[in-house]
Amino acid sequence: MIKEYWTEGKLEDLLNYVQPTNYIVDSTAYNDTYKTPVLTAGKTFILGYTNEENNIFTELPVIIFDDFTTATKYVNFKFKVKSSAMKILVPTSDEVNVKYVYYYMQTIRYNVDTHKRYWISIFSKLNISIAPLPEQRAIVAKIEELFSELDSGIDSLNKAKKQLEVYRQAVLKAAFEGKLTKEWRKENNYSIKYLEKIKKDINEFILNKKGQDIPRRLPTVSFDELPEIPFGWLWVEAHKVCQSVRDGTHDTPKYEKTGIPLVTSKNLKDGDIDLENVSYISISDHREISKRSKVEEKDILFGMIGTIGSPVIVKEDNIFSIKNVGLFKKNETLIKSRYLYYYLSSWFSKKIMSDKELIRGTTQKFISLGGLRMLPTPLPLIDEQEEIIKEIESRLSVCENIEANIEEAFEKAEALRHSILKKAFEGKLLSKEKLEACKQEDDWEPAEKLLKRIKEATKEAK
Repeated sequence: MIKEYWTEGKLEDLLNYVQPTNYIVDSTAYNDTYKTPVLTAGKTFILGYTNEENNIFTELPVIIFDDFTTATKYVNFKFKVKSSAMKILVPTSDEVNVKYVYYYMQTIRYNVDTHKRYWISIFSKLNISIAPLPEQRAIVAKIEELFSELDSGIDSLNKAKKQLEVYRQAVLKAAFEGKLTKEWRKENNYSIKYLEKIKKDINEFILNKKGQDIPRRLPTVSFDELPEIPFGWLWVEAHKVCQSVRDGTHDTPKYEKTGIPLVTSKNLKDGDIDLENVSYISISDHREISKRSKVEEKDILFGMIGTIGSPVIVKEDNIFSIKNVGLFKKNETLIKSRYLYYYLSSWFSKKIMSDKELIRGTTQKFISLGGLRMLPTPLPLIDEQEEIIKEIESRLSVCENIEANIEEAFEKAEALRHSILKKAFEGKLLSKEKLEACKQEDDWEPAEKLLKRIKEATKEAK
């Protein structure tokens, strides 16, 4: 039900679109010292900054609309764009409150299920609730007041989340420096015999390996100047303690609509495999890839390109293939999978990768298979590894509980944001006193008159 003095129009009554073609950046050689931002309507928003001076969009404010995802951004600064996959939405009249329209568009829930352009055929035809102009300004002001308070709370949550990550990494660093099990080693009387046993176990394992599991060509990695580890531990190359260290296919198989998931680095998220946007391959291609890199329970996956790391310990034997992903094959007799997983998750290991120049690339970072195989890994005996895992998980369980509470708070904040917008465009956000004050402003009039005048001005402009 439309509130008194409000009316309904269509988005196209208030917004025209401008094709972005003339404003596309020529070069993607961005630099933060340049002045003009290059925009996308997606989550990234500002891709970088350009020093190009021609064809900059200046008719502000506007809304940029991703024509394929329907994502929107409010823009009140000069800009260029990355591609033509968006519409630049401009007001049809000076009397259109662009920010009011933008906030209304945040309430639209549309299921984007096909890859097509949405503005002209669908979104421009959608209805919008229009309030009198003074009330629009008051609604926008109230939304921004409440959102500011909400954003302040979210900032605090993000800071708390970062502090948890600092604590988590401090725990992992202490673990692989041997500090968490210092007292345990005293109680268990570690001595030279433990170090000799580790060396003996490794040598026996290597001797018993099949020929094809022993890498022939490996980079030279110096084991000098590694962090200090406890007496009785040993720095050892990863391939000497894992059953093998491999990677997925380097080829690009033909993608199918359905079939076997092909997991890449982008699918490794927060210690788990995210199959939401995974590509699929045929069973025959999967079988071929599996000859090289079959994934099994307790194996560890490791991102090799772009975001280095994001390790995942495979929880069960699921059927999938990997591409450009490192694969540490389990060997529970020498190194516990969870111990290796925590090591690969730590900034302690990342620093070693960096110091030993195992991570390479400028525009896109990567680590080679040889680099993974030669990764220096601190190795205590199995019984101490188990104690380290126990100590880590005891401490990190507290982090996980706090993080769960933080994530719940994030969800509540997002729900509150939606609730604020819903109330705003149902006419329930402003107090009676504020509404009366709006009616006293010089440009107050029923929204129906405002919309009629905007439409007439649009016709004349055409």
